[in-house]
Amino acid sequence: MDDLDGRLVVLDDERKPLARQALELIAHAIGDVQPVGELLAELEEARLGMPSGGDYHLLTYLDDDGKPMAAAAGVYLKGVNAGFITYLAVRKDQRGAHLGRRLRAHVVQAMRDEALRTTGQDLAWIVGEVRQESPWLKTLVRDGEAIPFDMPYFHPWQSRRGHARYVLYREPVTDPRTELGADEVLRLLYNIYRRAYRLRFPLHSDNFCFMLGDLEGRETVGVHANFEEVLGEGD
Repeated sequence: MDDLDGRLVVLDDERKPLARQALELIAHAIGDVQPVGELLAELEEARLGMPSGGDYHLLTYLDDDGKPMAAAAGVYLKGVNAGFITYLAVRKDQRGAHLGRRLRAHVVQAMRDEALRTTGQDLAWIVGEVRQESPWLKTLVRDGEAIPFDMPYFHPWQSRRGHARYVLYREPVTDPRTELGADEVLRLLYNIYRRAYRLRFPLHSDNFCFMLGDLEGRETVGVHANFEEVLGEGD
């Protein structure tokens, strides 16, 4: 373990001020996130052992003053045996030192450990959403490490009229397929909306129904060859 990983902290108690500080760092850096209070409730449920279809994982790197300089979160989606990276943020004065990439690797390992502990199997995939113009995603796709889904993707609070476009991608862990059945993708989307984002009724979400409509009549969903283009203009 190097000095940086010696400052790694797993945040598993919503009552500790550090948990709120890490989530506020995420909220400040990203903007369109779930309310901090809801994310703290995720930690509380995991701490109390409440059944949820997969635990919430929140990790941070601390600076020399004990303040979060990077924070990352993920949810294990037990229903589809996938780990979903929800948020990753690095404090502005700490960017450029690859903190996010290193912290993300720890979140991934935490979800793999949970999958092995609860199901006896490793994850099928790591799944995430990033902005279309993300240089990080372009690098992963170019290096063959990530597969962008060939479909429009919208997170629950995103306006389809807005300029921000996201790409849903997966990194194979034990499932290397480049194409998935449309029914599998639908179950993945449902788990993201229902479990990771805590939407009580995904089928009442316009964005979810828009993606559902795109899958209608399709048998498979493969690799999007031109994911940098705008996917879906919305209404």
